[in-house]
Amino acid sequence: MALLGIRPVRALAGGPYQDRAQPLVGAIPSEYRWSSSATQEPKRLVAATLAVTLGAFGAHRLYLGTDAKVPVVYGLTFGGFGVLVLIDLAHILFTKDLQAYQANNQVFMWATGSPQRLTPP
Repeated sequence: MALLGIRPVRALAGGPYQDRAQPLVGAIPSEYRWSSSATQEPKRLVAATLAVTLGAFGAHRLYLGTDAKVPVVYGLTFGGFGVLVLIDLAHILFTKDLQAYQANNQVFMWATGSPQRLTPP
């Protein structure tokens, strides 16, 4: 479930003789629930795998939620002749937070944003 980005919700009691507002006995404590950092690593792994295998066509950028124009540019230039793909891969692997690169509609995904938002590789 972590690979799909699904977060568990608080389980509530059910049945005709139970108060639905009360949590179930044995519900998952908050320290054992998935957090955004736990779902960050599978997203990083999938994006890096796509960059290595289909990076020349911008598949990793589609996975991170970019516009369709960016993979078209990647496809026409074969990933900037391989240079853009390698730079993207370095940023995907070595940046602490991928949030800055998600839904980024620029061809150079690392070139936009404030310096406080992006961390160097």
